[in-house]
Amino acid sequence: MTLLADLAVRSRAAARDADRAVLDAAARHVLDTAGCTVSGSAHPLAARWVPLLTGAPDGIRAIGARGPWPLETAVEIDATLAHVDEFDPLHGPAGVAPGAVVVPAALHVGRTLDAGGEQVLRAVVAGYEAVVEASLRYGGPALYAAGWWPTALFGALGSAAVTAHLLGLDEPRTTAALALAAAQLGGLLSADDLGDAHYLLCGRAAAHGVRSARAAAAGLTGSASLLDAPAAAALGRPPEPASPDGAAHLTGTAIKSWPCARPLHTVLAALEELAADGVVAGSGEAVRIALPRAALRFVTADRAPGGPAEAAASAAVAVAGALAGRAREPGWYRDPQGAADVVLGTDPGLDAVFPGRWGAVVTVGTASRRVLLAPGDPERPLPDAAVRAKAAGLLGVDAADPRITAVLGLGDAPRAAPVLDALLPRDAPVPGPGRVIPGTRGTLVPDGVPHRPRTRRHDGARSDGRGTRPPDP
Repeated sequence: MTLLADLAVRSRAAARDADRAVLDAAARHVLDTAGCTVSGSAHPLAARWVPLLTGAPDGIRAIGARGPWPLETAVEIDATLAHVDEFDPLHGPAGVAPGAVVVPAALHVGRTLDAGGEQVLRAVVAGYEAVVEASLRYGGPALYAAGWWPTALFGALGSAAVTAHLLGLDEPRTTAALALAAAQLGGLLSADDLGDAHYLLCGRAAAHGVRSARAAAAGLTGSASLLDAPAAAALGRPPEPASPDGAAHLTGTAIKSWPCARPLHTVLAALEELAADGVVAGSGEAVRIALPRAALRFVTADRAPGGPAEAAASAAVAVAGALAGRAREPGWYRDPQGAADVVLGTDPGLDAVFPGRWGAVVTVGTASRRVLLAPGDPERPLPDAAVRAKAAGLLGVDAADPRITAVLGLGDAPRAAPVLDALLPRDAPVPGPGRVIPGTRGTLVPDGVPHRPRTRRHDGARSDGRGTRPPDP
Protein backbone atom coordinates (compact mmCIF):
# COMPACT_ATOMS: atom_id res chain seq x y z
CA MET A 1 0.00 0.00 0.00
CA THR A 2 1.33 3.43 -0.87
CA LEU A 3 1.68 6.09 1.80
CA LEU A 4 -1.14 8.16 0.32
CA ALA A 5 -3.41 5.12 0.21
CA ASP A 6 -2.56 4.44 3.85
CA LEU A 7 -3.38 8.06 4.75
CA ALA A 8 -6.77 7.62 3.07
CA VAL A 9 -7.45 4.48 5.11
CA ARG A 10 -6.26 6.10 8.36
CA SER A 11 -8.21 9.32 7.93
CA ARG A 12 -11.42 7.50 7.07
CA ALA A 13 -11.00 5.12 10.01
CA ALA A 14 -10.26 7.96 12.45
CA ALA A 15 -13.41 9.80 11.37
CA ARG A 16 -15.53 6.65 11.51
CA ASP A 17 -14.29 5.45 14.89
CA ALA A 18 -14.23 8.78 16.74
CA ASP A 19 -16.17 8.43 19.99
CA ARG A 20 -17.89 11.20 21.90
CA ALA A 21 -14.73 12.23 23.74
CA VAL A 22 -12.85 12.68 20.46
CA LEU A 23 -15.74 14.58 18.90
CA ASP A 24 -15.94 16.87 21.92
CA ALA A 25 -12.20 17.50 21.58
CA ALA A 26 -12.75 18.29 17.89
CA ALA A 27 -15.39 20.85 18.87
CA ARG A 28 -12.87 22.55 21.17
CA HIS A 29 -10.42 22.74 18.27
CA VAL A 30 -13.13 24.23 16.04
CA LEU A 31 -13.85 26.87 18.67
CA ASP A 32 -10.18 27.63 19.22
CA THR A 33 -9.38 27.93 15.53
CA ALA A 34 -12.44 30.06 14.83
CA GLY A 35 -11.42 32.40 17.63
CA CYS A 36 -7.94 32.66 16.17
CA THR A 37 -9.46 33.51 12.79
CA VAL A 38 -11.56 36.33 14.23
CA SER A 39 -8.54 37.69 16.06
CA GLY A 40 -6.42 37.32 12.92
CA SER A 41 -8.85 39.49 10.97
CA ALA A 42 -7.42 42.48 12.87
CA HIS A 43 -3.83 41.55 12.03
CA PRO A 44 -1.97 44.06 9.79
CA LEU A 45 -1.57 41.38 7.10
CA ALA A 46 -5.35 41.16 6.63
CA ALA A 47 -5.74 44.84 5.72
CA ARG A 48 -3.04 44.59 3.05
CA TRP A 49 -3.86 41.17 1.63
CA VAL A 50 -7.64 40.61 1.64
CA PRO A 51 -8.37 43.53 -0.78
CA LEU A 52 -6.17 41.78 -3.36
CA LEU A 53 -8.45 38.73 -3.49
CA THR A 54 -11.24 38.27 -6.03
CA GLY A 55 -14.77 37.87 -4.73
CA ALA A 56 -17.79 36.14 -6.25
CA PRO A 57 -21.31 37.62 -6.39
CA ASP A 58 -22.84 34.25 -5.53
CA GLY A 59 -20.10 33.25 -3.09
CA ILE A 60 -19.97 32.79 0.67
CA ARG A 61 -18.73 34.81 3.62
CA ALA A 62 -15.57 33.99 5.45
CA ILE A 63 -15.17 34.30 9.21
CA GLY A 64 -12.24 36.65 8.72
CA ALA A 65 -13.67 38.79 5.88
CA ARG A 66 -17.23 39.45 4.79
CA GLY A 67 -16.96 38.70 1.06
CA PRO A 68 -18.78 37.12 -0.72
CA TRP A 69 -16.01 34.77 -1.85
CA PRO A 70 -15.61 31.58 -3.84
CA LEU A 71 -15.51 28.56 -1.54
CA GLU A 72 -11.75 27.98 -1.85
CA THR A 73 -11.02 31.67 -1.29
CA ALA A 74 -13.08 31.71 1.91
CA VAL A 75 -11.09 28.71 3.11
CA GLU A 76 -7.82 30.40 2.13
CA ILE A 77 -8.72 33.59 4.01
CA ASP A 78 -9.72 31.86 7.21
CA ALA A 79 -6.81 29.40 7.16
CA THR A 80 -4.33 32.25 6.73
CA LEU A 81 -5.87 34.40 9.44
CA ALA A 82 -6.20 31.46 11.83
CA HIS A 83 -2.43 31.00 11.88
CA VAL A 84 -1.22 34.58 11.49
CA ASP A 85 -0.99 35.18 15.26
CA GLU A 86 0.66 31.79 16.01
CA PHE A 87 -2.18 31.05 18.45
CA ASP A 88 -3.81 28.10 16.66
CA PRO A 89 -3.57 24.40 17.63
CA LEU A 90 -0.22 22.67 17.15
CA HIS A 91 0.82 19.01 17.05
CA GLY A 92 4.30 19.18 18.55
CA PRO A 93 5.78 15.82 17.50
CA ALA A 94 4.64 16.40 13.91
CA GLY A 95 5.57 20.10 13.88
CA VAL A 96 2.32 21.03 12.13
CA ALA A 97 -0.54 23.43 12.84
CA PRO A 98 -3.47 21.25 11.76
CA GLY A 99 -6.30 23.48 12.98
CA ALA A 100 -5.54 26.27 10.53
CA VAL A 101 -5.59 24.04 7.45
CA VAL A 102 -8.37 21.68 8.57
CA VAL A 103 -11.01 23.65 10.47
CA PRO A 104 -11.75 26.36 7.84
CA ALA A 105 -12.21 23.64 5.21
CA ALA A 106 -14.56 21.70 7.48
CA LEU A 107 -16.60 24.79 8.35
CA HIS A 108 -17.02 26.14 4.84
CA VAL A 109 -17.42 22.86 2.96
CA GLY A 110 -19.73 21.54 5.66
CA ARG A 111 -21.82 24.69 5.62
CA THR A 112 -22.02 24.65 1.82
CA LEU A 113 -23.21 21.02 1.85
CA ASP A 114 -25.57 21.65 4.79
CA ALA A 115 -23.85 18.91 6.76
CA GLY A 116 -24.77 18.00 10.32
CA GLY A 117 -22.59 19.05 13.22
CA GLU A 118 -21.31 15.55 13.94
CA GLN A 119 -20.38 15.08 10.28
CA VAL A 120 -18.34 18.29 10.37
CA LEU A 121 -16.53 17.18 13.52
CA ARG A 122 -15.74 13.77 12.02
CA ALA A 123 -14.32 15.59 9.00
CA VAL A 124 -12.07 17.59 11.35
CA VAL A 125 -10.81 14.33 12.88
CA ALA A 126 -10.10 12.96 9.40
CA GLY A 127 -8.19 16.08 8.39
CA TYR A 128 -6.02 16.12 11.51
CA GLU A 129 -5.22 12.45 10.98
CA ALA A 130 -4.02 12.95 7.41
CA VAL A 131 -1.82 16.02 7.90
CA VAL A 132 -0.30 14.91 11.21
CA GLU A 133 0.46 11.36 10.05
CA ALA A 134 2.04 12.60 6.80
CA SER A 135 4.34 14.93 8.72
CA LEU A 136 5.25 12.27 11.28
CA ARG A 137 6.24 9.90 8.48
CA TYR A 138 8.79 12.44 7.25
CA GLY A 139 10.20 13.48 10.60
CA GLY A 140 8.02 16.47 11.47
CA PRO A 141 10.26 19.18 12.99
CA ALA A 142 13.34 17.48 11.56
CA LEU A 143 12.27 19.02 8.26
CA TYR A 144 13.02 22.50 9.64
CA ALA A 145 16.74 21.91 9.26
CA ALA A 146 16.25 21.11 5.57
CA GLY A 147 14.31 24.35 5.03
CA TRP A 148 10.81 22.84 4.87
CA TRP A 149 7.78 24.05 6.81
CA PRO A 150 5.67 20.93 7.52
CA THR A 151 2.33 22.78 7.75
CA ALA A 152 2.73 24.17 4.24
CA LEU A 153 4.29 20.96 2.97
CA PHE A 154 1.50 18.63 4.10
CA GLY A 155 -1.38 20.98 4.93
CA ALA A 156 -3.28 20.34 1.70
CA LEU A 157 -3.59 16.68 2.66
CA GLY A 158 -5.55 17.73 5.75
CA SER A 159 -8.08 19.88 3.93
CA ALA A 160 -8.36 17.29 1.15
CA ALA A 161 -9.22 14.60 3.70
CA VAL A 162 -11.81 16.93 5.27
CA THR A 163 -13.48 17.62 1.97
CA ALA A 164 -13.36 13.99 0.85
CA HIS A 165 -15.16 12.99 4.03
CA LEU A 166 -17.86 15.64 3.65
CA LEU A 167 -18.35 14.74 -0.01
CA GLY A 168 -18.74 11.09 0.93
CA LEU A 169 -15.88 9.90 -1.27
CA ASP A 170 -14.98 6.21 -1.03
CA GLU A 171 -11.47 4.98 -0.29
CA PRO A 172 -10.16 5.04 -3.90
CA ARG A 173 -11.56 8.54 -4.49
CA THR A 174 -10.16 9.74 -1.15
CA THR A 175 -6.77 8.41 -2.20
CA ALA A 176 -7.15 10.30 -5.48
CA ALA A 177 -8.01 13.48 -3.56
CA LEU A 178 -4.84 13.12 -1.50
CA ALA A 179 -2.80 12.36 -4.61
CA LEU A 180 -4.09 15.50 -6.34
CA ALA A 181 -3.27 17.50 -3.22
CA ALA A 182 0.22 15.99 -3.01
CA ALA A 183 1.08 16.86 -6.60
CA GLN A 184 2.09 20.42 -5.69
CA LEU A 185 3.18 20.08 -2.09
CA GLY A 186 5.86 22.52 -0.94
CA GLY A 187 6.60 25.35 1.42
CA LEU A 188 10.03 26.62 2.34
CA LEU A 189 10.94 27.88 5.81
CA SER A 190 12.91 31.11 5.60
CA ALA A 191 16.39 31.31 7.08
CA ASP A 192 15.94 35.00 7.97
CA ASP A 193 12.74 37.08 8.11
CA LEU A 194 9.57 35.01 7.73
CA GLY A 195 7.51 37.91 6.39
CA ASP A 196 3.88 37.66 5.32
CA ALA A 197 4.64 34.91 2.80
CA HIS A 198 5.04 32.40 5.62
CA TYR A 199 1.38 32.76 6.60
CA LEU A 200 0.05 32.93 3.04
CA LEU A 201 1.43 29.42 2.50
CA CYS A 202 -0.97 28.07 5.11
CA GLY A 203 -4.05 29.44 3.36
CA ARG A 204 -2.92 28.34 -0.06
CA ALA A 205 -2.36 24.79 1.17
CA ALA A 206 -5.84 24.64 2.72
CA ALA A 207 -7.54 25.95 -0.42
CA HIS A 208 -5.58 23.57 -2.64
CA GLY A 209 -6.72 20.58 -0.59
CA VAL A 210 -10.38 21.54 -0.93
CA ARG A 211 -9.94 22.01 -4.66
CA SER A 212 -8.17 18.65 -4.95
CA ALA A 213 -10.97 16.71 -3.26
CA ARG A 214 -13.58 18.39 -5.45
CA ALA A 215 -11.48 17.43 -8.46
CA ALA A 216 -11.33 13.82 -7.28
CA ALA A 217 -15.11 13.82 -6.88
CA ALA A 218 -15.33 14.90 -10.53
CA GLY A 219 -13.15 11.97 -11.59
CA LEU A 220 -9.68 13.52 -11.79
CA THR A 221 -6.76 11.36 -10.70
CA GLY A 222 -3.19 11.64 -9.45
CA SER A 223 -0.27 9.37 -8.65
CA ALA A 224 -0.81 7.52 -5.38
CA SER A 225 2.95 7.00 -5.01
CA LEU A 226 3.94 10.66 -4.74
CA LEU A 227 4.68 10.46 -1.02
CA ASP A 228 6.84 7.37 -1.48
CA ALA A 229 9.93 7.52 -3.72
CA PRO A 230 9.29 11.01 -5.20
CA ALA A 231 8.81 12.69 -1.80
CA ALA A 232 11.71 10.75 -0.28
CA ALA A 233 14.01 12.03 -3.03
CA ALA A 234 12.77 15.62 -2.71
CA LEU A 235 12.93 15.71 1.10
CA GLY A 236 16.20 13.82 1.37
CA ARG A 237 14.89 11.13 3.70
CA PRO A 238 12.74 8.00 3.42
CA PRO A 239 9.36 7.85 5.13
CA GLU A 240 9.33 6.40 8.61
CA PRO A 241 7.06 3.52 9.72
CA ALA A 242 3.40 4.20 10.33
CA SER A 243 2.29 5.46 13.71
CA PRO A 244 0.83 2.74 15.94
CA ASP A 245 -2.90 2.31 15.78
CA GLY A 246 -4.63 3.93 18.69
CA ALA A 247 -5.85 7.38 19.66
CA ALA A 248 -6.69 9.84 16.90
CA HIS A 249 -3.94 12.37 16.22
CA LEU A 250 -6.35 15.17 17.11
CA THR A 251 -6.15 14.10 20.75
CA GLY A 252 -2.39 14.60 20.67
CA THR A 253 -2.69 18.20 19.45
CA ALA A 254 -2.18 21.15 21.79
CA ILE A 255 -4.41 24.18 22.25
CA LYS A 256 -1.90 26.96 22.69
CA SER A 257 -1.75 29.30 25.66
CA TRP A 258 0.43 31.97 24.05
CA PRO A 259 0.34 33.61 20.57
CA CYS A 260 3.95 33.01 19.65
CA ALA A 261 6.28 30.33 18.32
CA ARG A 262 5.74 27.03 20.11
CA PRO A 263 9.30 26.66 21.52
CA LEU A 264 8.69 29.85 23.50
CA HIS A 265 5.72 28.37 25.36
CA THR A 266 7.80 26.36 27.78
CA VAL A 267 9.99 29.45 28.20
CA LEU A 268 6.96 31.49 29.22
CA ALA A 269 5.67 28.70 31.46
CA ALA A 270 9.05 28.59 33.20
CA LEU A 271 9.01 32.36 33.70
CA GLU A 272 5.53 32.14 35.26
CA GLU A 273 6.73 29.44 37.64
CA LEU A 274 9.82 31.43 38.58
CA ALA A 275 7.69 34.52 39.15
CA ALA A 276 5.37 32.52 41.40
CA ASP A 277 8.46 31.77 43.47
CA GLY A 278 9.35 35.44 43.57
CA VAL A 279 12.11 35.23 40.95
CA VAL A 280 11.72 37.96 38.32
CA ALA A 281 14.38 39.37 36.01
CA GLY A 282 15.41 42.85 37.01
CA SER A 283 15.98 45.77 34.68
CA GLY A 284 18.91 45.00 32.39
CA GLU A 285 19.29 41.46 33.75
CA ALA A 286 19.73 38.83 31.06
CA VAL A 287 17.41 35.83 30.95
CA ARG A 288 19.30 32.73 29.82
CA ILE A 289 17.24 30.30 27.73
CA ALA A 290 18.16 26.84 26.51
CA LEU A 291 16.04 25.24 23.78
CA PRO A 292 16.25 22.15 21.58
CA ARG A 293 18.75 22.75 18.81
CA ALA A 294 16.06 22.32 16.12
CA ALA A 295 14.02 25.17 17.64
CA LEU A 296 16.83 27.64 17.00
CA ARG A 297 16.13 27.20 13.29
CA PHE A 298 13.48 29.91 13.71
CA VAL A 299 13.51 31.20 17.31
CA THR A 300 15.70 34.28 17.70
CA ALA A 301 16.87 36.77 20.32
CA ASP A 302 16.01 39.67 18.01
CA ARG A 303 15.31 42.84 20.00
CA ALA A 304 14.07 44.77 16.95
CA PRO A 305 12.05 42.31 14.86
CA GLY A 306 11.07 43.39 11.36
CA GLY A 307 7.38 42.61 11.76
CA PRO A 308 4.77 40.57 13.64
CA ALA A 309 6.00 37.26 12.23
CA GLU A 310 9.51 37.91 13.46
CA ALA A 311 8.24 39.24 16.80
CA ALA A 312 6.30 36.00 17.39
CA ALA A 313 9.57 34.09 16.98
CA SER A 314 11.63 36.44 19.18
CA ALA A 315 12.47 35.26 22.68
CA ALA A 316 13.36 38.85 23.54
CA VAL A 317 9.84 40.03 22.68
CA ALA A 318 8.11 37.10 24.40
CA VAL A 319 10.09 37.54 27.63
CA ALA A 320 9.40 41.28 27.62
CA GLY A 321 5.71 40.48 27.18
CA ALA A 322 5.83 38.16 30.17
CA LEU A 323 7.50 40.82 32.30
CA ALA A 324 4.85 43.33 31.22
CA GLY A 325 1.99 40.87 31.88
CA ARG A 326 1.01 40.89 28.19
CA ALA A 327 2.59 37.75 26.75
CA ARG A 328 -0.81 36.18 26.01
CA GLU A 329 -2.07 39.15 23.96
CA PRO A 330 -1.83 38.85 20.16
CA GLY A 331 -1.47 42.62 20.01
CA TRP A 332 1.81 42.48 21.92
CA TYR A 333 3.54 40.66 19.06
CA ARG A 334 1.91 42.75 16.34
CA ASP A 335 3.37 45.91 17.87
CA PRO A 336 5.91 45.05 20.57
CA GLN A 337 6.41 47.67 23.23
CA GLY A 338 9.71 46.35 24.47
CA ALA A 339 12.33 43.64 24.27
CA ALA A 340 14.21 41.87 27.03
CA ASP A 341 17.86 40.95 27.20
CA VAL A 342 18.00 37.20 26.50
CA VAL A 343 20.77 34.75 25.76
CA LEU A 344 19.85 31.67 23.73
CA GLY A 345 21.60 28.33 23.95
CA THR A 346 21.00 24.61 23.65
CA ASP A 347 20.73 21.70 26.05
CA PRO A 348 21.50 18.06 25.15
CA GLY A 349 18.79 16.87 27.51
CA LEU A 350 16.19 18.87 25.60
CA ASP A 351 17.47 17.52 22.29
CA ALA A 352 17.09 13.98 23.62
CA VAL A 353 13.33 14.33 24.17
CA PHE A 354 12.51 16.57 21.19
CA PRO A 355 10.10 16.61 19.33
CA GLY A 356 8.01 14.61 21.78
CA ARG A 357 8.70 17.39 24.28
CA TRP A 358 9.34 21.00 23.27
CA GLY A 359 11.14 21.86 26.48
CA ALA A 360 13.12 24.82 27.77
CA VAL A 361 15.50 25.64 30.58
CA VAL A 362 15.22 29.22 31.82
CA THR A 363 17.68 30.81 34.20
CA VAL A 364 17.21 34.11 35.99
CA GLY A 365 20.12 34.95 38.24
CA THR A 366 20.96 31.73 40.08
CA ALA A 367 17.47 30.22 39.78
CA SER A 368 16.68 27.83 36.95
CA ARG A 369 13.55 26.10 35.80
CA ARG A 370 13.32 23.18 33.36
CA VAL A 371 9.85 22.81 31.80
CA LEU A 372 9.04 20.13 29.28
CA LEU A 373 5.27 20.56 29.10
CA ALA A 374 3.48 23.84 28.49
CA PRO A 375 -0.12 24.54 29.53
CA GLY A 376 -2.28 23.33 26.65
CA ASP A 377 -0.09 20.37 25.73
CA PRO A 378 -2.04 17.09 25.55
CA GLU A 379 -0.36 15.88 28.74
CA ARG A 380 -1.13 19.18 30.48
CA PRO A 381 -4.48 20.16 28.92
CA LEU A 382 -6.28 23.40 29.48
CA PRO A 383 -9.48 23.02 31.50
CA ASP A 384 -12.74 23.83 29.75
CA ALA A 385 -12.96 27.19 31.51
CA ALA A 386 -9.60 28.24 30.06
CA VAL A 387 -10.59 27.11 26.57
CA ARG A 388 -13.76 29.19 26.87
CA ALA A 389 -11.82 32.16 28.24
CA LYS A 390 -9.36 32.08 25.36
CA ALA A 391 -12.16 31.91 22.79
CA ALA A 392 -14.07 34.69 24.53
CA GLY A 393 -11.04 36.97 24.46
CA LEU A 394 -10.41 36.29 20.78
CA LEU A 395 -14.07 36.63 19.77
CA GLY A 396 -14.57 39.73 21.93
CA VAL A 397 -17.49 38.22 23.87
CA ASP A 398 -18.24 36.90 27.34
CA ALA A 399 -17.17 33.34 28.14
CA ALA A 400 -20.84 32.44 28.65
CA ASP A 401 -21.82 33.71 25.17
CA PRO A 402 -24.27 31.24 23.57
CA ARG A 403 -22.16 31.10 20.40
CA ILE A 404 -19.30 29.53 22.36
CA THR A 405 -21.70 27.04 23.93
CA ALA A 406 -23.17 26.22 20.51
CA VAL A 407 -19.78 25.48 18.97
CA LEU A 408 -18.77 23.28 21.89
CA GLY A 409 -22.06 21.40 21.38
CA LEU A 410 -21.65 21.18 17.60
CA GLY A 411 -21.79 17.38 17.70
CA ASP A 412 -25.44 17.54 18.74
CA ALA A 413 -26.48 20.04 16.06
CA PRO A 414 -28.62 18.45 13.32
CA ARG A 415 -27.39 21.18 10.99
CA ALA A 416 -24.01 22.81 11.37
CA ALA A 417 -24.89 25.87 9.30
CA PRO A 418 -26.75 27.86 12.00
CA VAL A 419 -23.89 27.31 14.46
CA LEU A 420 -21.30 28.33 11.90
CA ASP A 421 -23.33 31.28 10.61
CA ALA A 422 -23.19 32.78 14.10
CA LEU A 423 -19.39 32.98 13.78
CA LEU A 424 -19.53 35.05 10.59
CA PRO A 425 -18.79 38.78 10.88
CA ARG A 426 -21.73 40.94 11.80
CA ASP A 427 -22.50 44.44 10.57
CA ALA A 428 -21.04 45.89 13.75
CA PRO A 429 -17.28 45.47 14.14
CA VAL A 430 -16.11 42.81 16.54
CA PRO A 431 -14.56 44.29 19.69
CA GLY A 432 -10.81 44.36 19.35
CA PRO A 433 -9.03 41.11 20.13
CA GLY A 434 -6.29 41.17 22.68
CA ARG A 435 -8.37 42.92 25.32
CA VAL A 436 -7.55 42.13 28.93
CA ILE A 437 -10.01 39.83 30.69
CA PRO A 438 -10.55 40.79 34.34
CA GLY A 439 -8.82 38.52 36.80
CA THR A 440 -6.17 37.15 34.44
CA ARG A 441 -3.15 38.94 35.83
CA GLY A 442 -3.06 41.24 32.82
CA THR A 443 -3.02 38.45 30.24
CA LEU A 444 -5.51 37.51 27.57
CA VAL A 445 -6.02 33.94 28.73
CA PRO A 446 -5.16 32.34 32.06
CA ASP A 447 -3.99 28.78 31.59
CA GLY A 448 -6.13 27.63 34.51
CA VAL A 449 -3.64 24.86 35.27
CA PRO A 450 -2.71 24.92 38.96
CA HIS A 451 0.97 25.00 39.77
CA ARG A 452 2.34 22.07 41.74
CA PRO A 453 3.35 22.75 45.35
CA ARG A 454 6.94 23.94 45.57
CA THR A 455 9.67 23.97 48.12
CA ARG A 456 12.67 26.20 47.80
CA ARG A 457 16.19 24.87 48.08
CA HIS A 458 19.12 26.94 49.26
CA ASP A 459 20.49 27.11 45.72
CA GLY A 460 17.28 28.64 44.36
CA ALA A 461 16.23 25.48 42.53
CA ARG A 462 12.93 23.68 43.03
CA SER A 463 12.32 20.21 44.36
CA ASP A 464 9.08 19.49 42.51
CA GLY A 465 8.77 17.68 39.19
CA ARG A 466 9.20 20.78 37.06
CA GLY A 467 12.28 22.30 38.65
CA THR A 468 15.79 21.14 37.95
CA ARG A 469 14.37 17.75 37.00
CA PRO A 470 11.90 17.02 34.17
CA PRO A 471 8.19 16.80 34.97
CA ASP A 472 6.58 13.51 35.88
CA PRO A 473 5.72 11.44 32.82
